[in-house]
Amino acid sequence: MHRPGQSALPWALLLLIASLAAIASALSITGATVTQLGTDPEGSARLNGGSFQQDAITTHNGYQYAAWYVSTGTYAKQNLAVSRRQLPSGAWQHAQFADYVQTTIDGHNTISMGISTADGRIHLSYDHHDVPLNYRVSQAGVASNPGSYTWGTNLFGSTLHALPGAPAAGPWTPLTYPRFERGMADGGLLMEFRIGQSGAGDSYIYQYNPAASAWAPIGKYLQGANNNAYLNGLDYANGRLHATWTWRETPDVVTNHDLAYAYSDDLGKTWRNGAGAQIAVAGGQPITPSASGINAFTIPQNSGILNQEAQTVDASGRVHVLNRESRDGGFKWYHYWRNTNGAWTRNVLALSNVGTPTATGLRGKVFSTPAGDLLLLLPNNNSGAAEINIWAATAGGQFKDWKFLWKQTGVDTEPLLDRWRLKSQGDNVLSIFARGSGAYGTRKDVVIDFKLGN
Repeated sequence: MHRPGQSALPWALLLLIASLAAIASALSITGATVTQLGTDPEGSARLNGGSFQQDAITTHNGYQYAAWYVSTGTYAKQNLAVSRRQLPSGAWQHAQFADYVQTTIDGHNTISMGISTADGRIHLSYDHHDVPLNYRVSQAGVASNPGSYTWGTNLFGSTLHALPGAPAAGPWTPLTYPRFERGMADGGLLMEFRIGQSGAGDSYIYQYNPAASAWAPIGKYLQGANNNAYLNGLDYANGRLHATWTWRETPDVVTNHDLAYAYSDDLGKTWRNGAGAQIAVAGGQPITPSASGINAFTIPQNSGILNQEAQTVDASGRVHVLNRESRDGGFKWYHYWRNTNGAWTRNVLALSNVGTPTATGLRGKVFSTPAGDLLLLLPNNNSGAAEINIWAATAGGQFKDWKFLWKQTGVDTEPLLDRWRLKSQGDNVLSIFARGSGAYGTRKDVVIDFKLGN
């Protein structure tokens, strides 16, 4: 009972704490199912499971697809593979491309996959580290009417070194980090990649027109000045394309600096800073390091921020970035987020039993569920840990009410999640593509399905 002369503030605080606890406790993981794709390639580099793969696993029209390299049984010889299954629990079917033998043991040389939903084509780009473009695409309808097609490599064309319909001159080399983004009203696709090298590169966007089955350049939209941008991701949400990145001055990771942000309301043609001022036009006047107002946070070199960690955009348009810093004495995970009014917040993640991030340790993922909860997938960077820890927070708790949900052991991976299963399938399942732990032969590439509960 509140007595006269006694402050009501403690009661208000108790009610607030109770309500936040109730909010935070709403999301749970009620179980996990692991299915194997096959044997991960031999070698020290992770060819499967890199944070910058967009996407390695995706869902459309009741089927899930995973793009990965499968071991041929011979060192430094692995095949491109795309697997599919009917959701929720169909058996995986595999298409292994014997016509493409991947031979470079380099963790940059991963696979990215996109689906143009209007014509049902599956697009693949793979095996890049400062080399010419590698791209292939399926027949129309394969992803739109999957039950009508017997799964196999015959559904795909051969490897191409230029995008069909785009100017032959490109540029298509030296190319690294291809990524795809979908969700546009026309059912098309965007493709983004770097041309150049670490410490000296530019970023380009191309747009796929499903009506013409052709690509066209939007152009160079990020230009280095004897440096390059490393994207945390490229997200299209509610008619807006969002990009966050760090700059790097040389190939050395310690020269990473700043957290930058820009957005486009016309699929990457013109770009604005966080205050809404136009700062660039792709193909003509790209974003440069000196562009006005692009820094969400000024973070000096030698501060531990890593390239290509993770970003997501929630249903309300809030932008979230996961990364790490060492500026406060020792490495810590950080959550940076932009609210609907354009204001940025940086919070240290004081989470227990997740290990301590390291300078170049395994990178995590951040993602917003359709209900607005924020999920963190944090790989333990401690030597030999081989685990992913999943945490959740809510907008109602200002993304400070972190709750531990699950520890998945036996994985040595940068987790890759199926954004589109959570967005479109409606079964409340978080699917993660992961590289297992262990020695070659016993180490498998897997998909882990986490059932989310409320």
